[in-house]
Amino acid sequence: MLEIKTTDCDNEVVLIDDIGEITFENSDELRDTIDRITESKNNLVINLLGLKYMSSAGMGVLVHGLKITRSKGGDLRLVNLSEKMRRVFLITQFTNHFVVLSSLEEAINSFKTIS
Repeated sequence: MLEIKTTDCDNEVVLIDDIGEITFENSDELRDTIDRITESKNNLVINLLGLKYMSSAGMGVLVHGLKITRSKGGDLRLVNLSEKMRRVFLITQFTNHFVVLSSLEEAINSFKTIS
């Protein structure tokens, strides 16, 4: 089960909280949320604090989000990766592509330097 909450923040940033599990069966929910948000805003922070599991389909959705935000002049930041997910990101070299921050405040404020 996946629960997705979105919150508009300062600086044209939208926070997406993922709670539960991102699997092949429900990954389209997150993709659809990202697509809907990026119709009007291009800076996203995805909070993974409540995430219990992410399949490769979920990883693919994160890549999709990164591509779509950057193609529109924005970016996608990740926050609160568990140690297990951090290891997966290192192994897959996702850490070379994603900005991963340790706090929500840091992630949201990181967009202040983008013009």
